[in-house]
Amino acid sequence: MHISNRQQFVKRALKIITFVLLAVLLLEGMSKVLMPRSNSGSGGMHNYRARGFYGEEKNSLDIAAIGNSDLASGFSPMELWKSHGITGFACGEPNQTIDQSVRLLQEVLTCQKPKVVILETDTLFQENMEGHLTSLVKTAVNYLFPVLEYHDRWKSVTLSELMGKQQKPWHDPGKGYRYSGDRVAYKGDDYMAETKEKEEIDAIAMKSLDQFVEICQEAGIQVMFMEMPSANSWNMARHRAVADYASSRNISFIDFNMKDRMKETGFDWMTDSRDGGNHLNYSGAKKISVWLGDYLVKDYQLEDHRKDSRYQRWQQDVSAYDRIVLGAVHQTADES
Repeated sequence: MHISNRQQFVKRALKIITFVLLAVLLLEGMSKVLMPRSNSGSGGMHNYRARGFYGEEKNSLDIAAIGNSDLASGFSPMELWKSHGITGFACGEPNQTIDQSVRLLQEVLTCQKPKVVILETDTLFQENMEGHLTSLVKTAVNYLFPVLEYHDRWKSVTLSELMGKQQKPWHDPGKGYRYSGDRVAYKGDDYMAETKEKEEIDAIAMKSLDQFVEICQEAGIQVMFMEMPSANSWNMARHRAVADYASSRNISFIDFNMKDRMKETGFDWMTDSRDGGNHLNYSGAKKISVWLGDYLVKDYQLEDHRKDSRYQRWQQDVSAYDRIVLGAVHQTADES
């Protein structure tokens, strides 16, 4: 290469490198300004109910359950507490993909060390492989530069946020559960009809699933898979895929769509769905949560904290939670 051409190349390369560095610094600076200082909705946090665990006492949760809206409407940690004294949180985001489950798990572990992490397995089939790849890239970029996710907050940023002051964490007495008293029966066909087919977990989702399990194992946390009743998104082919993976990794898998589980819990599609087979209402969530408590106590030897003075806040939360489920206060079920 001629010397003058080489010099021009070097100058152009330096300009590009300088531009990239400045762009990165700008994105990092704006991220620090726009990143919410609170886990509340009013503080600007996206999917804030799934992040209510920030408002719990550090390392106070026995259970962290992670998944999509099926989990958030089907698992009520306060019913687990009332029946068994187990502390848990439902970290459910609408349309959550498995890479987002990994990221949420990492967030949980910044302030909690649960004895058991439950993955609601519908996240594995939320998208096809192309959709999972897109989600994976988007999640990684948003993690590096939160400004890309929270760019719309520039209008509402306060002076305290500009000064970097952390706000008091929002505390959720419902522990992530999204209440609904609606009742719309599922009257469709047998969606769990026996089949020899198995729906494969795509390669991108599989890689994220492996990462999810490995993070838990490295932290000394037991992993459990669970599938909520969902006539609109589940079938036997998906059950077989998850069951085979769970068996290969020696992981417990509870599928509440199986007929024997439905019989044990008393679940009834005529009374326990809020929207005709996609999400559960309070009646269904209570049945699932109480049965789950029996299982967790038996298989994971979790303690009953109801007489422990260190968990007095949980006893106080019962009153607020009861007002929600008795209808005095209604949470909306609009995040599906």
